[in-house]
Amino acid sequence: MSPARGKSEFLRLRSVVDALVRIAEHAGDTASFLDQATRTVMELTRATGAVVLMADADGALSIASARGQMVGIDSAAFERGQTLARACLRQHQPLHSDIAFEDARIDGTARSRWQLHSLIATPLRFGDEVLGVLEVCSSVSRAFDELDAQAVALIGNALGGALGRQVALDDNARLLAKLESALKVTSAKAREYQDAALYDALTGLPNRAHFLARLEEVCAAHDGTSGGFAVLFLDLDDFKSINDTHGHAIGDAVLVEAAATLTACLREADLVARLGGDEFVVLLASLRNGERDVEAIAANIIAALRRSRRVKQVELGIGASVGWVAHDGHSDAATILAAADAAMYQHKKSRRTA
Repeated sequence: MSPARGKSEFLRLRSVVDALVRIAEHAGDTASFLDQATRTVMELTRATGAVVLMADADGALSIASARGQMVGIDSAAFERGQTLARACLRQHQPLHSDIAFEDARIDGTARSRWQLHSLIATPLRFGDEVLGVLEVCSSVSRAFDELDAQAVALIGNALGGALGRQVALDDNARLLAKLESALKVTSAKAREYQDAALYDALTGLPNRAHFLARLEEVCAAHDGTSGGFAVLFLDLDDFKSINDTHGHAIGDAVLVEAAATLTACLREADLVARLGGDEFVVLLASLRNGERDVEAIAANIIAALRRSRRVKQVELGIGASVGWVAHDGHSDAATILAAADAAMYQHKKSRRTA
């Protein structure tokens, strides 16, 4: 071997080693990774075309990346053995064809149609598994020397290992995405269950459990200080008669209308809840003038409910009995709620006897 040729082959081998390092360290996605691999193998050999074929669980081949003469060849041609790819996958070893037109291992017309005169195919191994095939071609016979064949085999081995790791990363990413999606669904379901436990399904207002928990917090925060907040208890008048006369659908619509009216009458800091049936309760926060403030708020609520409105084609106003109690500085939530309830019934009774 002449010194010039030896130096040339050394440089080619050095280029192959550099390419193997780039393949091993590639950090992009699978598509760009395979595109780089086909470009690299054409740069380092006398190939005029290159293709990466992936094998599925049944061994069927599909094109993952193609370049040069291999662009445009249908995957069925590789699948039917019209190149060396199918034989390479079957035998699990590199194959080299100097004169493809005369090669008995190759069938069909693809080699003549696409001028595939020389071929090298090498399996893409990942451990004991063969993930696919790297195949290169040339438009002239006997285009590839031994160094080309070695370069393709080495790149195929590096590509198989890197591709296996990349596929594993992609699988992990898909699994993580599925887990995140499942977590979102689970979290959404958990919120639904939490809402079901804390909110009234008909009106969307907080329910008794939610209201009592919040009231306990406010009582603890105002322990020793009276008049800082109050609880207003409200019961709709003649609600049974509405159900009996117009039906339960109208009755439910009246409850929804009452909830909306109460919410509209109150400040954002106040809390309105439905205790059940036709009973509503309000936590009036941050009162300045205590009893006078509560009385004004209650009168406003009663007036707003009484205004005639159309509820599912029925014209009616909503009557209500209201009672309230201001915090005395030491009572707990249950005691305050019971006192407000008693005040409401006293109001209802006084209206009946008036």
